[in-house]
Amino acid sequence: MMKAMTSSFLSMRPALAGLMLAVSTAALSSSAAEPTSDRPPNIIFMLADDLGYGDLSSYNPQSKGEGPNNTPIRTPALDSMAKNGVRLTDFHSPAPLCSPSRRALLTARYASRLGEWAEAYHGSPDGMVAAKEPTIGMWLKEAGYATACYGKWNVGEVKDASWPGAHGFDDWLIIDHNTGYFQHQNKNKDCQGREMLFGTGGNRVTTLRGKYLTDIWTDKALEFIDANAAKPFFLYLPFAVPHNPLQDPADPSLAFDEQPKAETPAAREAFVKMVEYLDSRIAKIFQALEKRGLSDNTLIIFTSDNGGMLSGNCWPLKKQKQWLEEGGIRVPCLMQWSGVIPPGTVSAQASIMMDASVTMLAAGDALKHVPPGRKLDGIDLLPILQAEAKPIPDRVLGWRRRDWGSNFNSLRQEAFRSGDWKLLRTYKHVGGNKRSAEHTDELFNLADDVSEAKDLAGEYPEKLAAMQAAFDHWQREVVEQQPDYLIPVRDQLGSPAKYPPLSMLFDFKRDRLDGKLLTRNNEARISEPAIQDRVFKARLSPGLVHPTPLLYRDGVMATTEFSTMRVRMRVTVEDGGACGPAKALLRHDQWQGEDIPFEVHADGQWHDYVIDVTQSSAWRQWTPSGRIGMVMPEPDKSAVMVEIDFITLEKKSRSN
Repeated sequence: MMKAMTSSFLSMRPALAGLMLAVSTAALSSSAAEPTSDRPPNIIFMLADDLGYGDLSSYNPQSKGEGPNNTPIRTPALDSMAKNGVRLTDFHSPAPLCSPSRRALLTARYASRLGEWAEAYHGSPDGMVAAKEPTIGMWLKEAGYATACYGKWNVGEVKDASWPGAHGFDDWLIIDHNTGYFQHQNKNKDCQGREMLFGTGGNRVTTLRGKYLTDIWTDKALEFIDANAAKPFFLYLPFAVPHNPLQDPADPSLAFDEQPKAETPAAREAFVKMVEYLDSRIAKIFQALEKRGLSDNTLIIFTSDNGGMLSGNCWPLKKQKQWLEEGGIRVPCLMQWSGVIPPGTVSAQASIMMDASVTMLAAGDALKHVPPGRKLDGIDLLPILQAEAKPIPDRVLGWRRRDWGSNFNSLRQEAFRSGDWKLLRTYKHVGGNKRSAEHTDELFNLADDVSEAKDLAGEYPEKLAAMQAAFDHWQREVVEQQPDYLIPVRDQLGSPAKYPPLSMLFDFKRDRLDGKLLTRNNEARISEPAIQDRVFKARLSPGLVHPTPLLYRDGVMATTEFSTMRVRMRVTVEDGGACGPAKALLRHDQWQGEDIPFEVHADGQWHDYVIDVTQSSAWRQWTPSGRIGMVMPEPDKSAVMVEIDFITLEKKSRSN
């Protein structure tokens, strides 16, 4: 009966073959059918991390490719999706690396709509803020879905602003950056060796150390399905597998950062074990759906956030993750919806991650909740997969990949797709981490040359010129020319830094820490910091070791506009003790700089402290990687309670 209802529901939708690249909300809303039953489909979206196009046997049954990365991977659960649904052979990630792909998936929009060379990295201190960048989780929730996210979030870690709860997810358990699979730690110094697993509400989870992340998230998924079997649900599972560190699921003795060397047989062996284990956990999810009678009315999508990593197999494509050659952006994508998507379908429709976003919204009758006028960069694929609409042969897609500074990410490329033709623009490397404005344009016909082995730019100059002109037009349509997105470093030639004249450094009115707290080596001498009644509070015990606990934030400062720092603080010393001075933390480059000490009144009363920041040589040498904040006063013989109302920059000194 449910199959009949589902088929009836989908048959009411008009075809979307004419839907263009950047469709308006009004157009999308008109394409969504009114459901004929009170139970729209459940939706499960599963995202692998750094899985290659040739890693799944349904895409590469004979394990072709270069050794040692061509060893076969047995994935019967994912193979069943190809048999029961559709295998898309020309599906792309919106970026060749993690975070911007996830941003595009969740917002259904190109990252470039945020501004010139915009990505999720190094752009906004708060990450992907829901108030500015609404997401599919929010819209599906409005459509009546129970929602959950278990996995690697990686688009922002600010409570009530950019974590999953702000984006419409009722329940969540996430890492925001990759960690060890058993210990849930990483090398980031700011993490201070703590578990980086966070649950609903933003609470740090410390009770699951030793348990493999894939198991943790699968168990949460099974609990969520059990709890919501009687109503429609949206389950977002951005698994971290097989991203580094490459760790065998059967070896919990591994240190959090332990892994074999990349591009070795040992690395590939670990990679294979991780993917096969993921497949076995996906099988458990499928079994749970079947047991509860939910399989027939569940839309399931599986893909990868970008092309394969160094230990992945991207055959028959060129390059891998990080690059805009097909190996970095063409990814496997499987969709299954019993009774809706014909089994055993193979689709060569050129498509991109945002199409999956819009397809889910359309299936869940949630497009009507997208704000009016907000453009989405995807199409509903279901009419094409059902043969209710003709494929779109002249699909237009684009990519921009900026260099954001580190050795591993010292790369700038652009790519443009129109039908079978692809323009690839690579900027010249001029040494170190730099690339010039000089670039090379290559032209490929992917229908004849998916491996991008033959550059046709010289052979087809008129086609090259037409593609360049079309790419220029696409950029004018898709790149926001007046963004409020921040770019704190100059992006090669022609892409200047953009940042506001930041004045409020720390303000706890939203009950969150707008920055970072460094307590390394002093964890036993500082209480768990808290923000209560919009005030930051921490208790410091005697015996602090270097570095003394400090608050700081990173980024460019408008040093020509501000000259003083104002701190409103209350310091209370227990048992009549004393404490040393606090310091205005001024580090022009990472931890290089010159702090300014200032005496504090340890009398339990509120005081304003005004520090002339121009006294520090760091203020005249500030770089994009500068750090600013306050070093806590150091207790003498008794504990000290430090309470901070705000820390701000001002244009000129005022009296206390």
